Amino acid sequence: MPTKDNTCKNCHEQLQGEYCHHCGQQDKQYIRSMFAVVGDLFGEIGHWDSRFYRTLVGLFFKPGFLSLEFVRGRHASYVPPLRLYFFISLVSFMVLTSLIDFEVKPPSAEEQQKLEEVQKELEQSIPEEAKTYLPEGADISKTTGLNLEETDLPLMSPEEEKQLENKIAYLMQNPQQFSQKLVSMTPQMMLLMLPFWALFLKLIYLFGHRYYLEHLTVALHTHAFILLTLMLVTVLEQLTTPLLAYDYWRWVYVLADWVGNLLLIWLILYLLLTQKRFYQQSWPFTIFKFLVSGVIYLGLLVASFVIMVIIGILSS
Repeated sequence: MPTKDNTCKNCHEQLQGEYCHHCGQQDKQYIRSMFAVVGDLFGEIGHWDSRFYRTLVGLFFKPGFLSLEFVRGRHASYVPPLRLYFFISLVSFMVLTSLIDFEVKPPSAEEQQKLEEVQKELEQSIPEEAKTYLPEGADISKTTGLNLEETDLPLMSPEEEKQLENKIAYLMQNPQQFSQKLVSMTPQMMLLMLPFWALFLKLIYLFGHRYYLEHLTVALHTHAFILLTLMLVTVLEQLTTPLLAYDYWRWVYVLADWVGNLLLIWLILYLLLTQKRFYQQSWPFTIFKFLVSGVIYLGLLVASFVIMVIIGILSS
């Protein structure tokens, strides 16, 4: 509700509308009844929801649409790219971590017995000539631990190598903790990877006369779509897999599997159509750059995963 005073309460300038032209403060009375506050709250939520649903429809069904709208300056009707990515990233990783079972169960007595039988058969299958090359008293049926004594790691002292060896041995005995740590670090690593991916898009479309922030907008929207699609595929699989135990409901699992495969196909087509519609190049150039982008993106993922594993080991 606007105030009756015609001056700004912040800088005392004469008002010419709802917002002060000097400091930008809105001419609004915040000290009012609780009913008015609750009404404004529901109004903001409703406005945000309508904009969010409109953004989701554009994100999922219109490749490159949101990025083009943002570059054209149409910001008020859609959720900003960075906020959209943060929200979808938060929700998707919460869903994925709650659905994926990280518990590593020890082998049962029957499985342990089968493993011992296989190890004995393996030991008996080694030729006598090859056994002479084994260290005296060596038992190949036992798993050896990790030893870095004969490994020269650069930039690490012997004490640090010993600490690294102990950490790796601990994580090998507790794989559940290590896998949970990697999953918890994934959102941060993906967020750190986005600027490098946008830089690659800037280089591969160097003569497109676009700013770096435009490429970053495309990266944010495409990664938000990737996370959303992977979350949907995982939810479908986790919800329908238990139905395999019931013959009557098995068709639901088959249908969900088909839907999941279609979503993955749409994921590949979506990324290709995004590059085509946003950068407006011919199909041969678009397909070539799309294939090159795929190879580079896999390289970035591998590098990010290696860095994440190293950080996970050192911080354990």
